[in-house]
Amino acid sequence: MKAIRYEKDSVLVQKGKIKAWVDVLIQNDEVVCDWNKYIFYFYRKSDVILRNWQDEIENFEEATNLAIETLEKFGVIYKDENEKWYKAEKYHTTKNSILIT
Repeated sequence: MKAIRYEKDSVLVQKGKIKAWVDVLIQNDEVVCDWNKYIFYFYRKSDVILRNWQDEIENFEEATNLAIETLEKFGVIYKDENEKWYKAEKYHTTKNSILIT
């Protein structure tokens, strides 16, 4: 799995042909993650494939860990010595989606 784009609150991860956004929020000094897409249309084959992939806990764990690491690496969020999470200055200045090369 790899991160291919990021925003201040989300990271786009890819594994094979599957691409999914992971939301990363800081709430009460803790990091909270969830899938960005949660409404699926069962008549769309791509939605069914994505839903099934997102339902696998291993994919969620790998994707959320990667998303947190990515936002830390690019200075969007950080953790202090007391294990509390914060939004960095870059969080407030990041606009649009940034491609990771």
